[in-house]
Amino acid sequence: MKKVFHFMTGMIVTALLVSGTASIQAPVASAAAASAQAKPTDYQDHPNRNEIDYVIKNKLMWLYPDGSFKPDQPITQADLIAGLANAKGLTDGIVVPNFPLNHWAKAYYERALKDGILDEVVVDPNKVLNREEASLLLVNAWKGLYKRYQTKNSTHSYTAVASGWLPEKSGQFINGVSTTAYDGLGVVSRGEEAQALFQLHKAVNDIKVGESIATQFHNSLKVSGGILKGQVPSNKGKSASLVILFKNNETAEYRSGNFQINVDKVKYMEFTVKNSDESRSLAWYKYEKMPNTIRTNAR
Repeated sequence: MKKVFHFMTGMIVTALLVSGTASIQAPVASAAAASAQAKPTDYQDHPNRNEIDYVIKNKLMWLYPDGSFKPDQPITQADLIAGLANAKGLTDGIVVPNFPLNHWAKAYYERALKDGILDEVVVDPNKVLNREEASLLLVNAWKGLYKRYQTKNSTHSYTAVASGWLPEKSGQFINGVSTTAYDGLGVVSRGEEAQALFQLHKAVNDIKVGESIATQFHNSLKVSGGILKGQVPSNKGKSASLVILFKNNETAEYRSGNFQINVDKVKYMEFTVKNSDESRSLAWYKYEKMPNTIRTNAR
């Protein structure tokens, strides 16, 4: 290996000298890059290491200039707002009244305001969040994806932990009630934020796929001569299901392929798409006005 290295080095130096652009700093820069690449991260032993790798790779969070992630550092409101906006892929925003003009998170707050993430939130970018405040922002981010999060809840930290966005942590709720799992007063670390953003980003992308499958199914529906025809798509890693309730209260389920039925006998249809290994619906539509194939979003 050493002979090859010297041979290649000689060729490179000769080429540089001929071109007149030789620099003694090039080999040093390469060595520095290799050293930086081999340098252990400050989160290599963190329980959320995979999630941290994910959020960095997908540009949902960032490394500090020294290459560290600081997984145990508490997050500010601006940190989480930026992460949520990135995880949802938000690009459009509206002006946030009285927001500091030169603050680095200004554009993220504008996107978050339009999306509803700032509902019932007191804007304070540099505030270190407690777990209840962070949980409210998480619930607001998820409520645009699932209707069940649109109901008012006085203990958002409970919802965040029960949903798996934040880990359990003993402490107490904002009202002072002691708890062994749903702390509302403690802080949220960057490592924990990575876990929450990983789940949100994954859900957003999965829902896009689920909605695409649901649209494909919906566009396949045709009624002709009293017969409803369509096709339930088959997609790797996804489970699609069409459930039909007939007027005689019998049911039928189709999971893939073509189908045709007498539309006048149909009382109700429901189409869902899920990940094959999960129970949460990525797309969920109800067809309640038969024989018209008009759908309503139930997700």
